[in-house]
Amino acid sequence: MSQRLNTDGILSPAETRVASGYVSGMIAKEIADACGISPHTVVRHTQNIYGKAGIGHSTNALVAWFLEKNLNLDLSEFRRRVGAVVLLGIITIQVCATDFDSDFVRQGASRRTETARRAARGRRKDNDYTTI
Repeated sequence: MSQRLNTDGILSPAETRVASGYVSGMIAKEIADACGISPHTVVRHTQNIYGKAGIGHSTNALVAWFLEKNLNLDLSEFRRRVGAVVLLGIITIQVCATDFDSDFVRQGASRRTETARRAARGRRKDNDYTTI
């Protein structure tokens, strides 16, 4: 890394690369490929980071700790939850605003319509029942 991070005094250069990979959204195998190391080494570096940072064994906690230390952000539990709700809202709005005229959606609607027609044909009227 070319710029100095606040975590450089806490983490080794290899651990910093691993933590940066997690912050970038990579999984352990992708980090291993990018750094040219074994996935087992990534796991070991991750465990070392958890110990040095004093955080639980959670990638989300690792990313929050890394960002909090290097960007001077306050990522308390409450703020993380609020942020997650806001992101969920943004994603929901984007999904709802997408064009639902795709063939896949139309195909699903036509199946539901056909199922409703079959059900209607199979229904009997009240006077069709005979009493014994």
